[in-house]
Amino acid sequence: MYIDANLSIVTSQDLGVAQAPATVLGENSVDLGAAKDLSKGEQLYVIITVEESFVGNTTVTFQVITDSVGTLDSTPTVHASTAAIAVASLTAGRAPIVIPVQNPLSIKEQFLGIQFVIAGGTGTAGIVSAFIGVDTP
Repeated sequence: MYIDANLSIVTSQDLGVAQAPATVLGENSVDLGAAKDLSKGEQLYVIITVEESFVGNTTVTFQVITDSVGTLDSTPTVHASTAAIAVASLTAGRAPIVIPVQNPLSIKEQFLGIQFVIAGGTGTAGIVSAFIGVDTP
């Protein structure tokens, strides 16, 4: 599978170092531009890989968001979400987490990204990467 660098949302983001329960924003966003239609009618997916096993927290919920600013910290809108996933199953090398994304998003916000809702305990490990794709791994 080819990954376009312009469609990478998170690259080896560390979510585990002393991470208390919180909502953590992805480190990057994708500029959707004026059209807000990246795939020309094809189904889009946000694909998340776990590079380092999570330790310490209890669950993580992965959410696809948009915002009017590239830092995603204004007033993000959630468009798709996983259920809360137990950290015991968020192990390095596991099957990717795939979130289908409606396209076009029918929104006015320009930037697409991801946020992580981390619950329970204080984390000591957990690294993920995420990107937008038109096919699933």
